[in-house]
Amino acid sequence: MSGGPYDAPYLYDILHGPGTAAGVDVLQRIAARHRPAGRRRPWLEPACGTGRYLRVIAGRGGRIVGFDLDPRMVDYARASLRRRGLAERARVRRADLADCSALLPPGGAGFAFCPYGSIRHLNDDRSLQAHLAGMAELLAPGAAYVVGLDLHRPEVEPREDVWTAARGPCRVTQVVNYLPPPTRGPSARIETVLSHLMVDRPRGVTHHDARYRLRTYTEAQWRRQVARSPLRRAAVLDATGRPRADRDLPYQLEILVRE
Repeated sequence: MSGGPYDAPYLYDILHGPGTAAGVDVLQRIAARHRPAGRRRPWLEPACGTGRYLRVIAGRGGRIVGFDLDPRMVDYARASLRRRGLAERARVRRADLADCSALLPPGGAGFAFCPYGSIRHLNDDRSLQAHLAGMAELLAPGAAYVVGLDLHRPEVEPREDVWTAARGPCRVTQVVNYLPPPTRGPSARIETVLSHLMVDRPRGVTHHDARYRLRTYTEAQWRRQVARSPLRRAAVLDATGRPRADRDLPYQLEILVRE
């Protein structure tokens, strides 16, 4: 992706920083219900971005390893942890979602999470299955992997999301439009995401546009992929950690467990 917040990680950090602590609260409650036996193991965050979750978790005394493929994000995350004196508790590696099994010894992670649909950057079955198999190898028996996912509902109209956040004198607004995937052909199930970023600083306003692709999953498609993997779907929760029950959720937390 180019031209968007990934080109300037600090803008991404400003935009998505709010709510991180509340998100960690939910993850800690889930982790308490899926704690593997034996010694305490570090947590693991695939696609960790700027390290905002790493900072909160390490700041609360936890140990965690994060990884991301984008070197700009990795550099930013490492620097932000060093500035806060958290680099001993939180480590950041560069790795691909589809090739992550060597990040820790087998069974070395006590909990893992990948929020906000980041897993949808894996654009085919092979890469998704490689990722889930790698995560299963990294997780201790009984440990959970929490995947944040917005499932595709073809009957729903194309949507638009808007986020705004500020840090000091810098205000960042992102408008995201999602173009539905074609019904057939090689790009079926791949939606196009159009991002417009407006950055308002005392010296003026700048605009940044980006275009990238995410794979879509219906409920049935996702369920089949998990069934093929070494992980078991243990629960589906809403963003606050409550059971989904019969509700249709715009965003849900998939609790996948290594047996």
